[in-house]
Amino acid sequence: MSEELDNYTIVEKIPVRWGDMDARGHVNNTIYYRYFESTRISLFQLLDIYEEPTEVRVGPILSFQSCYYKAPLVYPDTVFVGAKITSIEGSKIIIKHILFSKKLERIAAEGEAHIIWYNYEKKEKFIISDDLKNKLLKKS
Repeated sequence: MSEELDNYTIVEKIPVRWGDMDARGHVNNTIYYRYFESTRISLFQLLDIYEEPTEVRVGPILSFQSCYYKAPLVYPDTVFVGAKITSIEGSKIIIKHILFSKKLERIAAEGEAHIIWYNYEKKEKFIISDDLKNKLLKKS
């Protein structure tokens, strides 16, 4: 596996499913985002900031995501998807993602997600406290 994965707070092993592919015979571009999302939620659980969506008063909301596709994935394969926080600025948490293909033995994609700490009741951004920022950066 890639040594680059060692630099990530969490790495998940995800099987590529037949249904992940599209008519062109490779994994659809939207599925890469699902792989990133699954690992990001696992990161939130690891950092103890995940709450059930119906219970959240103040918490994370996705504001931006990107993916740099480096190689097409096809079934069968297993991917290892990493996530880590790279910075926290005001109300924004920046998370970097990496996706490594076991079959290809290389990085197949890299991505980034911007998460805004959000007050769902007031419908506005919420500044991340220094305590929470320190907790998140310490665990990451």
